[in-house]
Amino acid sequence: MIEQSKFLALLKEMSEVARVQENSMTKEEIAQYFQGLDVTEEQLEAVYQYLGENGIRVPGFALKQIEQPKEEDVVEAETEKKDEKEEKQSVAHRLYIEELESLEKLTEEEKTRLFLEVRNGSEEAKLRLMEGYLPVVVELAEKYKDKGMPVEDLIQEGNVGLLDALSKVKDIAKIEDADTFLIETIRQNMVEAVDVEIGENDWESTLLAKSNLINEAAKYLAEDLGRVATVQELSDYTKLTVQEILDIRNLSLDAIELGKGE
Repeated sequence: MIEQSKFLALLKEMSEVARVQENSMTKEEIAQYFQGLDVTEEQLEAVYQYLGENGIRVPGFALKQIEQPKEEDVVEAETEKKDEKEEKQSVAHRLYIEELESLEKLTEEEKTRLFLEVRNGSEEAKLRLMEGYLPVVVELAEKYKDKGMPVEDLIQEGNVGLLDALSKVKDIAKIEDADTFLIETIRQNMVEAVDVEIGENDWESTLLAKSNLINEAAKYLAEDLGRVATVQELSDYTKLTVQEILDIRNLSLDAIELGKGE
């Protein structure tokens, strides 16, 4: 599987080499960069298109031209362009998603077995879990992509969170909690990244991200505990302070129910 970071590095390297070759690179030269990797012809054409859009000619490939908006429709065209830009995925991202779709999904039984093996020190089990949860990272990134960060950056932050969570599986008291622990660590890593990205000037988006985190935590804890979670339990789970949770509860449009404990 082509890692997103590796693919981006390959594109950058190809672009730099092409610049000293009079902005030209043959299909054969491009193919050498992907030697040994499972890349389809359609994916290679996406690479040719990317290079062409960045001023690099690929002999034998006709760059697909995008029709420009008419002058009298500039305002409407700019609005559509903005919407398309928000939804458009980069070449590397599209290829990354295609690679993930080819991975075999984990069954619940397999997850439990792999978590146990990771606790016993199996690096092979950790790698299989890593691959199995990569699509989960993408799903979560899609939910947070409108909070101020590109989806590609969110995926990278989520993958960092996944690696961190896998390294701590051995410390989880109950193996049945491992799945939730991984998902929430991934989510929290994304939320923290969003907070840093948008800064203090985008307070409303920060509030929404944290409010979502608290609501998700409240739902999980309600199922796990069989009752409404207390503010302290939410704080322990989300790593937000008790005061933050109380403030967000008071300011959020969605009421966050708090329990009184046992």
